[in-house]
Amino acid sequence: MAFIMKKKKFKFQTSFSLEELAAVPFVNGVLFCKIRLLDGGDFTQLSSRVEVQQNCVRWKKKFSFVCKMSANPATGVLDPCICRVSVRKELKGGKAFSKLGFADLNLAEFAGSGSTARCCLLEGYDTKNTRQDNSILKVTIGMQLLSGDPCFKTPACTAKSIAIPGQDSSLQLDCKGDGTTGNNVASGGLNSVRQPKPRPPLNSGKRNSNCMKGKLK
Repeated sequence: MAFIMKKKKFKFQTSFSLEELAAVPFVNGVLFCKIRLLDGGDFTQLSSRVEVQQNCVRWKKKFSFVCKMSANPATGVLDPCICRVSVRKELKGGKAFSKLGFADLNLAEFAGSGSTARCCLLEGYDTKNTRQDNSILKVTIGMQLLSGDPCFKTPACTAKSIAIPGQDSSLQLDCKGDGTTGNNVASGGLNSVRQPKPRPPLNSGKRNSNCMKGKLK
């Protein structure tokens, strides 16, 4: 008779901060988001409705909910737990809306890592008939263990490097993760790099010494 190992169960208190949507492809309109847990709970919440300003929407809205997870008994790696952020645009004065795109975040990647910022490109709902834009959604996620074995492993991070010209340098750094070389170039520009001063030729010293000898004679 084979021995069946049960999966470990966990509960996390999740702090989800909806920061902003950058590189919006239109200059006006009212946008809002729907945050929904696809796994580990039934949390569903709508954000406030904010107007687009300078191709950007800033919500700065925080949500708090409990998320349930499980882990592989053999490896201890947490199973995927997806939280979907759906971005929508008001139509007909708020009586209807259209879906612009969504971003799926695996909360298992953020377990036990404190408050972490993440930037991601929106995915389109209808990629066959519509052209997808390059809007970037920024969120901050923090997770605290409420119950379960504190010895667990997080899955590999699926974050990708995003660097779009014209965006705020701090947003690009969050997308890139570690590394600060890009910030130095972005803040000062290529023209701010100091150029080395030209050195005098090596034979200049000999020429001066010959002149001095001539004067002494």
